[in-house]
Amino acid sequence: MNHYSPGAFETEEAEIRAALERPLGDAEGLPGYYYGADFYRIEQRTLFPRAWAAVAVGAQIPNPGDALPVDLAGWPLLLVRKNDGEIAAFHNICRHRALRLVAQPCSNLKSLRCPWHSWRYDLDGNLLAMPEIGGARTGEAPGFDKAELGLKPVRLGRWLDFIFVNIDGSAPPFEEHIAPLAALLSDYDFVDIRHAAAFEDSYNGNWKIVTESGIEDYHLPFGHPQLNAHLIRNSTARVVAPVYTALSTDLTDFPAETEQRAWNARLPDLPRSDDAGPRLLYAINVFPTGSILLAADHLMLGIHLPDGPERTKVQINIYANGDAATSPDYAEARQGTIDMWAEVLPQDAAFIEGVQATIGVRDAAGIKTRFSPYWEGGVRGFQKMVLDAVT
Repeated sequence: MNHYSPGAFETEEAEIRAALERPLGDAEGLPGYYYGADFYRIEQRTLFPRAWAAVAVGAQIPNPGDALPVDLAGWPLLLVRKNDGEIAAFHNICRHRALRLVAQPCSNLKSLRCPWHSWRYDLDGNLLAMPEIGGARTGEAPGFDKAELGLKPVRLGRWLDFIFVNIDGSAPPFEEHIAPLAALLSDYDFVDIRHAAAFEDSYNGNWKIVTESGIEDYHLPFGHPQLNAHLIRNSTARVVAPVYTALSTDLTDFPAETEQRAWNARLPDLPRSDDAGPRLLYAINVFPTGSILLAADHLMLGIHLPDGPERTKVQINIYANGDAATSPDYAEARQGTIDMWAEVLPQDAAFIEGVQATIGVRDAAGIKTRFSPYWEGGVRGFQKMVLDAVT
């Protein structure tokens, strides 16, 4: 069963918004059909093309000639590290017959060649050759101007190591968009942050459920007991639409008897400015598809890419400061951090899949979701950003 029917979203939006915007303890969450296939099609047309969406990190394409195909909710994109070291984004679609140009990550490329009819582009997206377009051994034809048939570019932004794209070109300038999040983390010096590790996972659940699971720490003592989160009972939500939803936890009073530094820190602490305030643990959704976990000793940058309405691909990237990211002297500490994340991520799978399993019936049963007034202000903030993005 699915509560969604033609026109349901448009006719019920005002009621849904009113319920979502009540005082937090009385508010009701988005209906189940917002996590299903019909609403996903709305997001494909509106939310994802309009947003500045994180789709990768620079560490995935570190060298000139590297190319990375990514899919943002059904939009095939191609990221390329150009010869000058800069990164460019294109629609991953050949200008001839619209074949996906690059199917797998590649390295050491001098050009991009379509496997079907061998049209060839340089790393800046310019069309170089159309073999035999006008007949045998004839690479020219009337109406085919190479200057007009390059790969179609996509707006790109960079912050930390994130790579953001804005598909429809309508979003504000990237520097203006990201400024509130840069200000939130301005106490930190990220100049010498280096990539230490990466791994991937996936969940059989809608991308929003995956995101919501990472911006509330209500569930941590029950779902991730190894993190000792039960010893830190404070939580502050910060929502700056449409840029981020952040959860911060003050680590100042982390109990000494645990024989651990702040939040299981193993590596040297990340540097901060001399006048920085109390050290906070941040869990952030960089709306819509990015995630940040900023701990005392490492930075985690995550990407949540929708793979259809009921599946989400997740990539996790771990960064540490300076030599701590790569030196053998810190190998054991780095591995401990990696092992922690490798243990945490699968623990969320059952929760995400269990919520996904109810989306088709909970509306018909008249069951509304609720928010903890203490722990889940960030989840409500995220849901409001989703609603704003599609209306």
